[in-house]
Amino acid sequence: MDVTRSSKLRWIVVAAQVALALIYVIPFYWMFVKSFSDDIFPNLPADLIPKVQTLGNYLYVWHFGDFPVWYLNSVVIALAVTGGNVLLGSLAGYAFARLRFPGRDVLFYLVLATLMVPFPLVMISEYILMVNIGWVNSYQGVVVPSLTSALSVFLMRQYFTTLPTELEDAARLDGLSTFQIFYKVAAPLARPAMAATAIFSFIGAWNSFLWPLLVLQSQHMFTLPLAINFFKGANGTQIYWNQMTAAEVLSMIPTLLIYAVFERYFTQGIALTGIKR
Repeated sequence: MDVTRSSKLRWIVVAAQVALALIYVIPFYWMFVKSFSDDIFPNLPADLIPKVQTLGNYLYVWHFGDFPVWYLNSVVIALAVTGGNVLLGSLAGYAFARLRFPGRDVLFYLVLATLMVPFPLVMISEYILMVNIGWVNSYQGVVVPSLTSALSVFLMRQYFTTLPTELEDAARLDGLSTFQIFYKVAAPLARPAMAATAIFSFIGAWNSFLWPLLVLQSQHMFTLPLAINFFKGANGTQIYWNQMTAAEVLSMIPTLLIYAVFERYFTQGIALTGIKR
């Protein structure tokens, strides 16, 4: 009886997992198939394989406006934000996890509290600051406010708290300073957490729309989310869905590559930056 019930429960779980996977996969599959179609309308139900397959949509998108420049802008900005989050998040996380100084826990919880503040509440003050220092319509205006985040600090801090104190004691006996212990001992061991931080930061920067929309005003400085939104109006009020989906597929490639490269570390990093100690 127990075996039968357990078997039924297992099949229910498998069926639920398959259904959940389909919910996530089907929209992406439709987008991918539509990008090779010559039909501009979003037909429902969608064809599993387009009747007329063409690469013309990708060629059109690539030669539309400054698409390669927009692509490069997104790559540069996302990599800069990712590098800043990994470096500054590691330094801050190590300080909150391993160093002793007055008010450390209070400061850490204040940093965490910023996660609860919706971005629209601070957006106007940040924009006024960018105007006053002359960073509107510049790359630094997009990158610098995002160089670190509470999530990056939290992920790195959680990982560094798992390191045994014996490692630091041995390093100090060898004559290493606190900063040398960080970059020679702790940082190399924190690669999984850094990979998780890098993936989260890259995806966040890559998909960012509202802040670049406020700061970037020149068309040649657009990032891909702005460009795709700009692309929507390229044909007047009519949206060419085959071309639109081709642009979206192209925009997904860097995030898929980043995840493929760091997937092994990402899974390990998520596990270790949990509450495990």
